[in-house]
Amino acid sequence: MLTQQLLNGVLSSGIYALYAVGFTMIFGIMGVLNMAHADFGTVAAFAVIWTVSAGLAPVEAVLAASVITLLVALLVERLAMRPGRRFKGDAAIEMPLIGTIGAGMILQNAAALIFGNKAIVFSFNMRAFVRVGGLLVSKGLVVSLIVSAVLLALLEFLVNRTDFGRQIRAVAQNRNAAEIMGINSERVILVTFAITAALAGIAGCLVGLSYGLVSPYMAVSYAIKGLVAMIVGGVGSLPGAVLGALLIGVVEAITVSQFGSQMRDVGVFVVLMAVLAVRPSGLLRVAASR
Repeated sequence: MLTQQLLNGVLSSGIYALYAVGFTMIFGIMGVLNMAHADFGTVAAFAVIWTVSAGLAPVEAVLAASVITLLVALLVERLAMRPGRRFKGDAAIEMPLIGTIGAGMILQNAAALIFGNKAIVFSFNMRAFVRVGGLLVSKGLVVSLIVSAVLLALLEFLVNRTDFGRQIRAVAQNRNAAEIMGINSERVILVTFAITAALAGIAGCLVGLSYGLVSPYMAVSYAIKGLVAMIVGGVGSLPGAVLGALLIGVVEAITVSQFGSQMRDVGVFVVLMAVLAVRPSGLLRVAASR
């Protein structure tokens, strides 16, 4: 049972990692938390359900859902986050934080109003299991881990090996200095926000693919796991976010196997408190100045 749960934890960590790297990229480049980030996954999942029910073919439905998610994300950035950049000090942090909390609540309740407040079946799912050496392996979670690994590898390449990635790192390090060097920081922030929204949208669809169900309020749980993974791994570190997600997935699985599913989140927060007590900066902290 323990081995089975460890396997499940590793497989599910890919979804956590997609949420975690989105949180850490936005915080690293803007210095604020986008509390509506995980809700973009909910938007994408329900957009797929809606477009499929409207009669679109699978590829067309996914493309349409991607456009819907991107438009919602850009609207949130424009209305909830951009106004905060006009201010300095605490207001520049507090306004986007409060604004994105409100945006997330609006998105959750809008989904509940349109689709109902209970979990519904996702349009595509892979809930079947295959037996490998006495272990049951979820096809959906395997696909999710592979997709997550590919996306994270592409993101690492983008950030560390492209001109735009250098612009991202420059803005994250010191926005004023980056602008002096001719970098359009607003464009960099907007594109980065769109990338993180896409990651969250894919993560939300992978939840439906892996577990077969999506809920208007599922973002709450994944936001918590993503934030914890970011903090445990080290705020501002993409490898740290991935490491934190893997640790959270494994600890969550061990907790379930030893104490039951009702204690699932307890183990996650025990890890958080332990890391904060021993290494407050996180496992792979990246220093940054503004």
